[in-house]
Amino acid sequence: MSKYHSLRGMPDITPEEAGLFKWIEDRARETFRLFEFSEIRTPFLEETEVFVRSIGQDTDIVEKEMYAFTDRGGKNVALRPEGTASVIRAYIEHNWSANQDITKLFYIGPMFRGERPQKGRLRQFHQIGAEIIGASNYHLDAEMIFNLHSVLTNMGIVGFEIQLNSLGCDNDRVNYKKALFDFLKERESGLCENCRRRMHTNVLRVLDCKVDTCKSVISGAPRITDHLCADCEKDYASLKKLLKDSGINFSEKTTLVRGLDYYTKTIFEVVHSALGSQDAIAAGGRYDRLCEEMGGPKVGAIGYAMGLERLIMAVNKDNVPMHKPEVLIVAVDDMSRDHAFAVTNYLRKREIACDMDFSGRSVKGGMRKANREGRKWVVIIGENEIKNGKIVLKDMTSGTQDELDTDSAVKKILGEN
Repeated sequence: MSKYHSLRGMPDITPEEAGLFKWIEDRARETFRLFEFSEIRTPFLEETEVFVRSIGQDTDIVEKEMYAFTDRGGKNVALRPEGTASVIRAYIEHNWSANQDITKLFYIGPMFRGERPQKGRLRQFHQIGAEIIGASNYHLDAEMIFNLHSVLTNMGIVGFEIQLNSLGCDNDRVNYKKALFDFLKERESGLCENCRRRMHTNVLRVLDCKVDTCKSVISGAPRITDHLCADCEKDYASLKKLLKDSGINFSEKTTLVRGLDYYTKTIFEVVHSALGSQDAIAAGGRYDRLCEEMGGPKVGAIGYAMGLERLIMAVNKDNVPMHKPEVLIVAVDDMSRDHAFAVTNYLRKREIACDMDFSGRSVKGGMRKANREGRKWVVIIGENEIKNGKIVLKDMTSGTQDELDTDSAVKKILGEN
């Protein structure tokens, strides 16, 4: 038994899982290219204030989950718990608003939250995210939701549901928070302890509670969409029409609020039944104040993030082509190994993925290894083959073998003859 183990909630990604991760990431990159998003890679570590200022002091992430500490230089730093804050920090720092009106970025990488590990929820997890920064209008909201729908579709994911809501403008939220607080105050005894606290710190978070008694109380709460001003109501109606006209199916969920403080107006979430109770695979929304609040220009922005671990639960694994080793080079004896090594690397130069049996086992042992690994071809090299300038190529499926020169063997492996 191993003396050392990975930290709880921070598992290894095995080679088989890494192949699945890469396939998902490649499908996402394909779609982002079509929408002309550019990739950004932000650091894992930021000043703690970047996340406190953007996510919100009263959120669960900042209060209980963020890996924050003081570094050796006395600076307060934190491992990134989400991607948007870092992207906005980079947008401001590099002054991208000076030479482009709209900036479209995507990112792929690990995030960190110190929460209780469970299925689909880890302490080190991975996200694919996208942001459009520079303007605020419902066409960009539709663009982002259409992009999310396209990313999921390109991964072959079916059966997902896009849920939509609007938080309205600042005035709408103030009015709604008061109406919601007044409603909950009369029913406070039916709320869990956490929601009774949230009523006084961030009342909208009560709507996101998963406790059954709270859900029962919330079911009768006033709807935020009934408190939208005329402009926000018009934008929300226009967005819904544009999505319908674009063939994007969605449902409205008036209790949807999202867990981060920076959201305004349009918010959305994607759920999938394959995930069980923790059914969200992606979520996002508009955040028009964040850039200015972080010291940048006053520009609108919208974004989303999806969890790779959760995407893996929704992807049909049968549709994911997994790499299988194809060619094994086996030397008959010690005298043939140098030549076998040269042939191995010649095949690689010809774009054939292959490996040599370095163990020194017999030819029969090499065949067993090739069978165990599911290889299509075995190249056998011994004294006679070297003398004749040939190699033996064995088809492991049919059991047939031919003595060929190396270039002819290459063509046969590549299916060129």
